[in-house]
Amino acid sequence: MDPQAIIVLIAFLQSLFFLPIQDRRERERDFPWMTLTVVIINVLIHGGLLLVFYMQDQALPDDLTWLIALYPYMDVPSLKFSHEGLGALSSLTSFFLHADLFHLLGNMFILWFFGRKVEDATGPVRFLLFYLLCGFASSFVSVLASYPLTPLHMRMPSLGASGAISGLMGAYLFLYSDQRIRTLIVARPFGCCVVAIPFLVWIPAWAYLIYSFVQDALIAQLIAELAKRDIPFSTGVGVFAHLGGALTGLACVYFFVHPEVLARRR
Repeated sequence: MDPQAIIVLIAFLQSLFFLPIQDRRERERDFPWMTLTVVIINVLIHGGLLLVFYMQDQALPDDLTWLIALYPYMDVPSLKFSHEGLGALSSLTSFFLHADLFHLLGNMFILWFFGRKVEDATGPVRFLLFYLLCGFASSFVSVLASYPLTPLHMRMPSLGASGAISGLMGAYLFLYSDQRIRTLIVARPFGCCVVAIPFLVWIPAWAYLIYSFVQDALIAQLIAELAKRDIPFSTGVGVFAHLGGALTGLACVYFFVHPEVLARRR
């Protein structure tokens, strides 16, 4: 596809901001303790690292200092291929790290929204195993996709829980595609943040999730098309990790859910 056409499609999709607020499905099991535990771990790690920085320098780090310090623990394809840093272990450490407070809060909100419903179908132990599987799979796909692209992408670090969270979104699509999600949609004509039109609407779960996945797929396609023309390009978003996590969640959640949940789907 022509890069200009892809850019137009991406710009159109990004003129709409979707935030899930509520769905109508009630939990059938206990409180989602494992989802809450994963959220708390992410928050404690981010807060603990900030505290370490503050105790050492008596000031909070700026963005560049923060990312440089975390670089060995982030998911960097070139470090993995050269056996530097933590190697494969960085796949685990990277999805418990976040770039800043807004990155953390955004990911944790989406993790809580979709994770508690997935845990309701899997139970806590299977949920944790499934979450880790999606995280590792998203890292694997991201590294694998970076190999044929430009050297820029081999050195591009990634961090954050969004790959594993995309797996939860894929699982939600498999489990509850017939649900409706009350969504805050903010229309931003021409990408303008000043003229923003917010409204609440109930939309099918599949529509919400497909919107997210298609946007990532288009950005991934744009990166690939520009790489063919030797044009380095990155949005700073790990779209290949998102897609890898989503496909893993969609394909593998079947093996983690309780048998009675599957029986009700037949």
